[in-house]
Amino acid sequence: MPMPAFEYDFHELANEYPLIEGDEFDNLVEDIRKHGILDPIMLHQGKILDGRNRYRAAKECGHRFTACDFKYLLSTIDPEEYVSSRNDHRRNLDNKAKRTLIERKINRHPDASDTKIGKLCCCDKKTVKSVRDDMKKRVEELREGWAKLSTVQRQEFADSKRAEILTALGISPA
Repeated sequence: MPMPAFEYDFHELANEYPLIEGDEFDNLVEDIRKHGILDPIMLHQGKILDGRNRYRAAKECGHRFTACDFKYLLSTIDPEEYVSSRNDHRRNLDNKAKRTLIERKINRHPDASDTKIGKLCCCDKKTVKSVRDDMKKRVEELREGWAKLSTVQRQEFADSKRAEILTALGISPA
């Protein structure tokens, strides 16, 4: 009987956090080589919700996965809150990475209060407000810059950013 492949993609919520690299990753590879996967990799919607680094490190060291290495998130648990809970307490995100994470949460939940976003990112509502204000300022600067462009310049800009614009609108750039 063939071994299951245990090939998984990363869930979009997990991808909001940076992967570990360098010595930190090398140390994880060595730990998994010696001890195996001690904390199961969490799956949701058939993708890795938590444990991307463990998964990568296990593959790197030639770990033979078993079903015990994986666990599915209970349907009663909010996946976004789970990812935030698991990562915010064990990651030392620098200020830029933290603000980027807050931006992603604001973009995903534009109508959510600063307090709600703060809970998802383990920060206070003043920090969320500051990020939201920066985002609004950048949009205003873009509007002002756009107003100064000629029609030809606008068309050139739109053409150069076509794929990004379509992706942002949820349209496949074909």
